[in-house]
This record gives sequence, structure tokens and C-alpha cells, in this order.
Amino acid sequence: MGSDNRKVELEIELKQLRLRVLELESKARDRQEMEKTLRDQLSFLQILIDTIPNPIFFKNKAGKYLGCNKAFERRIGLNRGDIIGKSASDLFAQEIAASYEQHDAELFDQPREMTYETPLTYADGRTRDTIITKGIFTDSVGEVCGLVGVTLDITERKRAEEALQKAHDELEKRVEERTAALAEANLNLEKEVGKRSRIAEELRISSEKLKIFAYSIAHDLKSPSVGIHGLARLLMKNLQGFPGDKAAAFCEQIMKASEHVASLVDAINLYISTKETPLKIEEIAMDQIFCMLRDEFSARLSARRVQLLAPEGAPLVRADKICLLRLFRNLIDNALKYGGEGLTRIEADYEKSEDFHRFAVKDDGVGMEPDESIFNLFQRQATSSKTEGTGLGLAIVKEIVELHRGKIWVEKGQNKGTVFHLLFPCGL
Repeated sequence: MGSDNRKVELEIELKQLRLRVLELESKARDRQEMEKTLRDQLSFLQILIDTIPNPIFFKNKAGKYLGCNKAFERRIGLNRGDIIGKSASDLFAQEIAASYEQHDAELFDQPREMTYETPLTYADGRTRDTIITKGIFTDSVGEVCGLVGVTLDITERKRAEEALQKAHDELEKRVEERTAALAEANLNLEKEVGKRSRIAEELRISSEKLKIFAYSIAHDLKSPSVGIHGLARLLMKNLQGFPGDKAAAFCEQIMKASEHVASLVDAINLYISTKETPLKIEEIAMDQIFCMLRDEFSARLSARRVQLLAPEGAPLVRADKICLLRLFRNLIDNALKYGGEGLTRIEADYEKSEDFHRFAVKDDGVGMEPDESIFNLFQRQATSSKTEGTGLGLAIVKEIVELHRGKIWVEKGQNKGTVFHLLFPCGL
């Protein structure tokens, strides 16, 4: 009976032992799976940090390297197996290692993130400017286990910053030099402007004096000439009935000379008025201008049997009406005076271009040699010496054209006669 009980007890213990073995085997399998999972995770983490181009390392609290990435291996020129388990003093010179250990001690003493800039000499002998960032890591219960560090190479960035700063300094220097040059140029310009202003004022005063002088001379000349003309006419009247023609001829010459002086004075006043009077720009129908001129010259044209032809489709022109009348009046008068006995036709043509109104006043008279000097004051050609004139008519024409920002020139006619070409800007 006792042996049977013992047998039962042994069977129970054996069964419990088997259960215990099964439990241990299960735990062992779980542990293996956990270890494999952990190894897989560590392998993944290692691969992950190996793909990062910046050197990365991590240490325990004792300062021993627990791991690193490939970039860190290249940075110090050692394989991972030669790094793990070593301290900074085992891998670096004493001075450099002491600096690393001091930073690590400060970080463990006051856990935080630490960043500082320092030059590092790489395994290839090159010294690079770097920023090192360190931070602590803890275990599952929050206890500090070690630190991790990352190195960032900022050499190229610093070179770019230095180049940028150099360029900035050079630019500032150039700006200072340019500013100084501009200040000097501005000062010289102000002096020049002041000088020119003084000259302009002196010219204005001189012009005013000249204008007053011209008006004064014109007035002083015209009054005596009118008086001389009257006295000569009275004397000629009183000489009627006396024998001999010389005295009467002399009186006639005196009258003609005084008439010429009066005409010259009027022409001078007209020239001054043309220069000084501001333009009154308005829209003018040119057919009206030529109609007025035809009426004005009708007696002389009829007496000479000369045709005056206006352009067909005469345009609207923006200009000063009085000036335009004066301009074409002088050109027609010029043709009548100097065209000679064979003059039969005075014609005005018109053509519009993109920017200008183009007029041409031509005649079939004796013509003249093209010479721009005929537009100068008191300038007359030698062939005109026998014809009365002041030498101011064409000067007034040129002044009017230039006041309208136009242009005038003279040419010979195709067969005979003279052609005056005029350009007036359309957008005046």
C-alpha cells in the first residue's frame, strides 16, 4: 500500500516537472523571439544611422563608445569593432580627449542638449569646421544611460559665409568710394549749375538790354526817317515848276531811302516780336490760311499775272496761326520779289508722313543757288542786290519754323525756280 502511494506521488512530480520544462521551453522560445526582434531592431537602427551622412556616436555614462555609424568610422579612420568599448582617451590625443570628456561630464551633470562649434581633423588629414550636438538618453525607468552625439560639417557653409562677407565688405567699400565720387560729382555739378545759372542770368539781362536797345534804335530810326520822308515830299512838291530835274531826283532818292529805313525798322521789330512772343498753338485749317493769302496778294498777283496755287486737301495743322500766316506770306513775297519777269506760278504742295507735315513752296522764277546762309540775318544773295529788301524775311521764316520744332531748307527747282521745303511735327 505504501509503495503504491509513493508511485502516485512520483507520477505527480514527474507530470509537474514536465509542465515546468514545457513552461521553460516556452519562455526560452519567447526570449529567443524577443532577442531576435531586438537584434532586428538594432540592425535596422544601425542601418538607419549608417545611411545618415553626418558622423553619429553614442556612449555610456563611463564614457565608453557603445556604437557609431559609418560616417563616424570614416571621420576617425577606424572600424566600428575598434571603436566600441573604447574611451575618447583611447582614440584621440590627450588634449582633444580631455575636451570631449569635459563636455560629456557637463552634460551628465546637467542633462540637456549641448551644441558647440569646433574644428576637427579628419582621418584624411583635412581640418573641417563642424558643429557637434550632444544629448543624453535614458532607460525605460528614466535613468540616464549615456549620450549620443552628431557632427555636422559646416566648412563649405563657413567658406560661403566668408566669401559673402568679403563680397559684402568689397561692396560696401565700392559703395563708399562711389558715394564719395558721386558726392564730389554732385558738388562739381552744383558748382557748374550755379555757374551756368549765373551765365544764364547774365545772358537774360544782356538779352533784355539788347532787346530794349533794338526797340530804342528802331524807334529812334523810324521817327527821323518818317520826318525825312515828309520833308523830302514837301520839298519835291515845292520844287514843281522850277527848271531842272536834279533836285526832284534827289528828293525822290531821299524818300526811297527813308522808306527803306522805315521798312527795315518794321522788319527788325517783327523779327524781335517773332522771337519773344510765346506761341499760341491751335488747330488751323490750312485752306483758310491760303485763302487769306490769296486775297492779300491778289492785286500784286493780278498785276504780275502770276498764279498762286494752294495744295489740294490742305490739312489741319496744330500751330500758331499768326506765325503760319507770316511764314507763308514771306515765302510768297520772296518769290514775287526775286522770281524775275518770267515768274508765272507760285505753288504750295503738301504731303503727310508718319511724324511730320511736309510743305513745299515752289516757283518757276529765275531761281537761286541753294545756300543755307540766305536764312541768316541781313543775308542776301548778290543777284538780289537790285531788288529792295531788308534781309530779314527768310530769317523770320526760319525762326518761325524752329519755334515749331520744324525744319526748312532750299533747293533748286527741277527745271527752273526755287523750292522751299518745310517740316512741321504732327504732334505739336
